[in-house]
This record gives sequence, structure tokens and C-alpha cells, in this order.
Amino acid sequence: MRWDHVDERAQGYRVTAKSTYGRRMRPIASATVTLLLVASLVGCGGGDGGSDAPAVCASADTLRTSVAKLKDVEVRSSGAISDLESGLTDVESDLSELKADAKSEFSSQVEAAHKSYDALKNSVSAAKADRSAATLAATGSALSSFATDVDTLISDIEATC
Repeated sequence: MRWDHVDERAQGYRVTAKSTYGRRMRPIASATVTLLLVASLVGCGGGDGGSDAPAVCASADTLRTSVAKLKDVEVRSSGAISDLESGLTDVESDLSELKADAKSEFSSQVEAAHKSYDALKNSVSAAKADRSAATLAATGSALSSFATDVDTLISDIEATC
């Protein structure tokens, strides 16, 4: 400590201790804060869907694209059944990849999407066997339900990306 600081007050002179402790600790505190900030930013990993994002984020984007193509199929058109079958193959692969990347974190949402995928696949098979207004309507309904379940899954995943 340095004793060279004099405080003038109305009662007279009083010598006060002026510590250099605070000045020595400032660089250490600044370095500590900087280190913590850098560590927290590195831990975030960017979060912009780039290469630092978890693999499940990329899988969700891929599944979204496949489902969007599937939703674009006009169920009552002449080539709808073959288009749906082709799209279902892509979706099945993408859904399996997402499940592997998500591990157990989104298991209930993945399970719901898988169940509605199976229902859609069964509806498409039924429509292929008996192309009628009823089977096509059931296929459209199953497709809508599946798309809703996938949207829920993807929204939950994106909240972590």
C-alpha cells in the first residue's frame, strides 16, 4: 500500500491509505471476463445452420425439403400415386437420418412423425390398389397429418439450432 494520498477535510489533514490492489486486479478481471465471453461464444457454435450447427439441424432441413416436395403432389392427378411413392422413399430415408442424428432428444416427436408416415404409406398403398375418391381423400388426409407432425418436429429441432 502507498500512504502518499492526503485527504483535506474541514477537520484538518488526514492521511489515507491508497491501495494499488484495485489497479493490479483490473487486468486480471478483464482477462477473466474476456475469457468467459469467448468460451460462451465458442460453446454456442454459431447457430446459423452452418457447419457448426448440430447434424440434426441439417437433417431437419433435408426432411423439410422432402416433405415440401411430397406436399406439392396433387393427390387426385393421374401420376399422383407414383409421385407419392417416390417421395415417400426420400422421406423415409431423411426421417431415418434425422432420427439417428436426433438420438433420444426428440424421440416423442420423431415417433409421432414415424407413425403418421406409416399411416401415409398405408394410405398410398390402399390408393394404389383401389384408386377411388375415398382412398384418395384418405391419402390427402394422411399427407396433411404427416406434414403437421413433421412441422412440429422441425420447429422443435430448430429451437435448438
